[in-house]
Amino acid sequence: MRHFVGFLSGLIVGPVLVLMTGWAFAHLRGLYAADMGVLQGSGPLAVAGLVGVGLLVALSAVPARLTPMLPLAMALTLGALSAVSLVRMHLLERLPQVPGTEGALVLLPLGVFVPLVVVLFTPVFVGGRWRRERESEGPTEEEYFEGLYGDDEGPAQAAPQSAARHRA
Repeated sequence: MRHFVGFLSGLIVGPVLVLMTGWAFAHLRGLYAADMGVLQGSGPLAVAGLVGVGLLVALSAVPARLTPMLPLAMALTLGALSAVSLVRMHLLERLPQVPGTEGALVLLPLGVFVPLVVVLFTPVFVGGRWRRERESEGPTEEEYFEGLYGDDEGPAQAAPQSAARHRA
């Protein structure tokens, strides 16, 4: 179930990454056209958006306990959008205009997201991410049986003492 939810989440987060990057690109391009620095106007907000994109990518690609379907779906979405922008750009231009679309339509055919696709696709090949590790809530099997059986000397000494009392 976690793989299914991760895949659906990745299908949602992938376009969000493209739109956030396009939105930040549009703002930074506007600052450059106005001959302003990154620390002026809406520059810090655009840089914070790019930091958010990087943080979102890192949090989906790096954690070992996360399902690999989340970054896989993100990689498939980004790769598909990049491919469609090269082959059939008119299909992407028909999409509703939301903040970030203008910048995304400039960045997608340039192949800016291809390295990101490679980074997000690699967790699929990490075998440990496909199975869930057991939570160690209780004692391990060795710890459980360790205190169950005492030394062999203890019960052997107790039996003759009790037998001696009954004989007397």
